[in-house]
Amino acid sequence: MANDIAAQDAGLAPLVEIASGKLRGASSDGICSFKGIPYGASTAGRNRFMPPELPQPWAGVRDVLAYAGRAWQLPNRPKRRPVLETLLGPADTTPEGEDCLTLNVWTPGLGDGSKRPVMVWLHGGAFAYGSGNRAVTDGANLARRGDVVVVSVNHRLNIFGFLHLAEIGGSAWAHSGNAGLLDLVAALG
Repeated sequence: MANDIAAQDAGLAPLVEIASGKLRGASSDGICSFKGIPYGASTAGRNRFMPPELPQPWAGVRDVLAYAGRAWQLPNRPKRRPVLETLLGPADTTPEGEDCLTLNVWTPGLGDGSKRPVMVWLHGGAFAYGSGNRAVTDGANLARRGDVVVVSVNHRLNIFGFLHLAEIGGSAWAHSGNAGLLDLVAALG
């Protein structure tokens, strides 16, 4: 843990270890950021419409320096207004897809023994559009000013997260209508 602090102070990339493996983030102005951390396996193929599964562990160190993909969005999402663009920043341009169970973390300290509150941002969008990868959800300033850990989350949207299939597919699909909410529960776990 002391090495984490020394690395952070020296401006080196912060390293942490989670259940799935080791992560290398970035450090800037006293804030460590880790972007695109998988908290669940891809929801494609046999995992489509199913409760989230744990991500596959990885060997070595995984770089988590940039936002990862986001859930498929409604094709007719609301048009951006210049005022909203000014307030919320640019739209998320990360790829859309089914490998979207990722989260982003900002913290003012690693391994310093401090216990900090954790603030979790669950994006809006009526379960049809939105992303935890937008400029408005960047937690660096809040982490710095509030001495808190900030987390933003991506999860399944639209029919991929909320289509009830049990009546036509049977009990194997009992949780399909709540898959997107189960993603959020997994992210909080």
